[in-house]
Amino acid sequence: MPAAKDIQRALARIRAVMPAQKQAATAHRNIKLGLERISRVVPDNQRWIGVHVGGTNGKGSICALLAGMFKLSGISHGTYISPALPERHNSITINGLYVNKRMYEMELKHVEGAYKRVASGWTFASGEDPGDLTPFELETAAAFRVFNKMNVQYGIVEVGMGGATDATNAMKQKAVTVISKIDLDHQEYLGNTIEEIAKVKAGIMRSGVPCIVDHSNPSSVMNVLREHAQSVGTQINLSSKALPLIEDLDRKRFDLQDYEQQNLLCATLTFRKLFPNLRIDVNKLLSMKPQLPGRMEHVRVSRLTSGLREKSLLVDGAHNMLGVEALAKYVDGTCRKGDEPVTWVMGLSSSKSKPFSSMIETLIRPQDNLAFVEYTQGPSDPPPAPADLGRSVAAQVISDESRVYDGDASIGAGVQWACSRAGEGPVVVTGSLYMVREFYKMRGVEPSRKIKTRRPGRSQLWRYVQLSRERPLTSEEAREFKQARRHWRLSPANSPIFRGGRPTSPSVPERIRKLQQTAAHHQKQAEGYQQAIRSVKNDLRGGDDAALSQTLQGLETRRQEHLQAYNRAMFKIRGHTVDSDKKYMSHEEIFGTPEKTKKRITALLPDDEKDDDMKVTGESKHTTRQREPQSRAGRSGQPDAKDHGRGSWTRRRSRTDSQEG
Repeated sequence: MPAAKDIQRALARIRAVMPAQKQAATAHRNIKLGLERISRVVPDNQRWIGVHVGGTNGKGSICALLAGMFKLSGISHGTYISPALPERHNSITINGLYVNKRMYEMELKHVEGAYKRVASGWTFASGEDPGDLTPFELETAAAFRVFNKMNVQYGIVEVGMGGATDATNAMKQKAVTVISKIDLDHQEYLGNTIEEIAKVKAGIMRSGVPCIVDHSNPSSVMNVLREHAQSVGTQINLSSKALPLIEDLDRKRFDLQDYEQQNLLCATLTFRKLFPNLRIDVNKLLSMKPQLPGRMEHVRVSRLTSGLREKSLLVDGAHNMLGVEALAKYVDGTCRKGDEPVTWVMGLSSSKSKPFSSMIETLIRPQDNLAFVEYTQGPSDPPPAPADLGRSVAAQVISDESRVYDGDASIGAGVQWACSRAGEGPVVVTGSLYMVREFYKMRGVEPSRKIKTRRPGRSQLWRYVQLSRERPLTSEEAREFKQARRHWRLSPANSPIFRGGRPTSPSVPERIRKLQQTAAHHQKQAEGYQQAIRSVKNDLRGGDDAALSQTLQGLETRRQEHLQAYNRAMFKIRGHTVDSDKKYMSHEEIFGTPEKTKKRITALLPDDEKDDDMKVTGESKHTTRQREPQSRAGRSGQPDAKDHGRGSWTRRRSRTDSQEG
């Protein structure tokens, strides 16, 4: 087995022959630790109470367990974890549902705009330019804004990297902090020893705020944490104190691994610190399967492999030695039967401190199969470890070369090979969470843990009303627009059922019922023809087949006939043609208040020049003229403090309310 130094030398040789542009892209990660930038854009008024979870391994799982406890207790909460799987907005859940994607995108834009305003002309004390927000800082500030807007009581926040200088440590109010198992990881940012890393992670502690610590941490780590707790004016609480709280756990039904029990103890003690009088049924909690995507999850890939593999795969983002050791123990004890081979699909990130060869050696056995793959590197992701290097390391362990995949290094190709090689045997996809994220985005991958997304609220409805007047909506936007209108109609504020009315089922005349059936039939037929048209168009790509073109024309004709029949039936049902303007709603209908007009800010000019300026722009109705300061301050003659000595003319701006309904 190659030594770690040999691996590093091999990596250096690979980088030496890489093109300059690719070398620069692989070396750079947009990571800037420190709170100077993000502290300028997080909300000044944090309306939720923070639960801050740090550590090396298990912190995301503790967040998921806590969210399950909050859900069982009916307590409003939001969670923020990283990295998000599979999409960026999946990092935030509100009461167990993913935040609406459009709302999340709006908040990202608000944060970017706010930072551009406050960063203008600002430098560090050293005179250094602060630069732009990093992707993680941007996402963290957006998450804090979402928590505020959704009015959650508690925000469960996972530390991204480290602790003291992590962007999440900009939260202003914490009720409790949690530190999970600590081990070597990200040494290039956090320190070279486990004690140095523990010191950085202890930075999330606050004076007077209790800190829950995984009691299985080494004594050297515990000493560092205790010393730091004493210096900031708090105390640590060992997770072992929660053992009596899980005495009723059905261990035959829930056969927890050691690390899973430690995470459960940390979460249980944290919840008890927050709510001493609330009891949680741990069996009911675990039956909800409160786990994160990509962590010990069974995933179906039947469609990805064109039916080649009906059994599910095991996916686990084991990206450091602690995670790899836990996965190896689980696979050997649960998936592997005797000398049966396990087929692995593995993709790791490249790191100067990661024990690359040791991780591979811990997982695979001489009889196993391995496909080492590479993920596509994102803007701030670490570069993937080269597939050739992974294969060469695996070849030293696996006895038969044919058991090591040497084809296309993409994840899809690696999974296809693994499924064909394994037959009905176990297949495990593991490694970097960035690799797992890309795998989950692939068409035909069906995770077992499906979390729903919050429906679009009032601000999204108003946005789509405005957008649809400017341009045609995309199919996804049109679907959300329809969903937002339905959500608005069924909300307690607008539905008569929630105001004490009784639901009624009006009788439908037989004539109308038959017309509805006819319309539904023609709509379904039109959709079927549309699918056939797509298939034929795919076949025609890159070639000109006269017979297929004629078939396509016939399908188009039949689809139009069914659409016309559908429209005729719907006309008889409605009694009128569809008025596209009926889908538009006014600001007052949506929010209950008239839209505030955005007023144009003009320079302080003499009256005649200002009038000319307004005539040219045509915005006189958007400009407000106000009286002398005493008209607002009363007759005392004292100027209003809000004028700040700017003279007798003041200017105001108003903005459209964008708060989520």
